[in-house]
Amino acid sequence: MTLAEVAATLLQTNTLRVPEWAIGCVQRRSITFATGIEDAQTRVFWVQAHGMTGDIRIHPARPQLTPGTDLTNLDRETLSRLASVEGGIASTSWADPVMSWADWTGFQPYDKYPEPGLMRRIGDCMIEFAPSGAYVEDWRFLASAPGVLAGLRLEKETDTKDDTYPRSGGLVVAGDHAIRTLGRYHELPDGTRCQDFVASSSDPASALERVFQCVTDYMIREDDLWRITASTDPRREGALVPLTGPLSPGREPGTLHETIYGEPGIAQRHWRIDSLEPNVAFSQSTPIAPDRLAWLQREADTLLDPVTASQERKVA
Repeated sequence: MTLAEVAATLLQTNTLRVPEWAIGCVQRRSITFATGIEDAQTRVFWVQAHGMTGDIRIHPARPQLTPGTDLTNLDRETLSRLASVEGGIASTSWADPVMSWADWTGFQPYDKYPEPGLMRRIGDCMIEFAPSGAYVEDWRFLASAPGVLAGLRLEKETDTKDDTYPRSGGLVVAGDHAIRTLGRYHELPDGTRCQDFVASSSDPASALERVFQCVTDYMIREDDLWRITASTDPRREGALVPLTGPLSPGREPGTLHETIYGEPGIAQRHWRIDSLEPNVAFSQSTPIAPDRLAWLQREADTLLDPVTASQERKVA
């Protein structure tokens, strides 16, 4: 079964651990630091389900590679820059108006953003303030057709010899958007940035291959397949892949078994369901009091009509 078929079949009880308005996929428009410096160039995507977050952050200086690139042909500086990205899966909690994250499985073996977020949403815009005042992030919700909302935690894998071993990771799906992280089999030294691990290695190409054992992909649905739009391993970007292999309910309630094809040595992945719903709608708007909506409609000729006309000209 596909994930959508499993979601429609299982009677899953979900607990809403974040506000309903936080669910979906957002792309960061900018981050502004207390110094006044703004970054509007880093590619950042965040997918949110009931109690799980997936995010990926690719800075503009990260080199782009073709799928068949041989890392041994790259110099140490390039190899290090390839490792200076972020992506991962975390558990999410909420205490109005603060969102917090824990239990990260991340590409970087340290928490680069340790602060919780003070969150507010209006329309398709969600603003996140760091409580310390160090930065503020401007997020915009991306459109999606109604679809699956899911948070799955990877617990272990089974190899082709039927041996089972632990592996961390997760999958967060919100309609047409998904982020998946598969953790490393052997973690890097805690607190060591991936780029520093590569730069200080006597064999930086091999060090980067070890770094790339953890991979985070941001994917957009295209019919029955998914396009990898951003990845911590740039060789993966642009590939059209299934979201998962065939799924079946596990023996233990709340678990799923995934059959793996095309990955040498791996036969199954075993997931635990954090949340799973078959058909959720993802809105681009937020509620507003009737008197405030009346004001907006009354002033539409200067507030809304010029913007709408400009957007229509761009599309044409």
